Amino acid sequence: MSEIMENQDTLTEEQQAAAQELETAQQDAEAAQQDLDAALEEENPMAAKRRKWSAFVEGPAADFFTGYKLEKMAIDDGNGNKAKFSRTKDEGIKVEYTSSVML
Repeated sequence: MSEIMENQDTLTEEQQAAAQELETAQQDAEAAQQDLDAALEEENPMAAKRRKWSAFVEGPAADFFTGYKLEKMAIDDGNGNKAKFSRTKDEGIKVEYTSSVML
């Protein structure tokens, strides 16, 4: 019986170590993504703005649209970036968005 308990303790320690490694890897990936975003923003700030707009449209704006079960929604940031959401017949979501760049 004590061998079973020892094996369970070892497995738990192994699981904890694996969870810690996973958490560390996630933190490293987040840091790398932030470094990449910062580097790309320095290199091409307009591309970074387009990426941020598309991330906003496909993330929080889409969540708002689905969360409140809206049929249609249009958003405009005042800088030429626009998005339109609508429901399809099969209850899907159609999203059209544009980005405007001043050169």
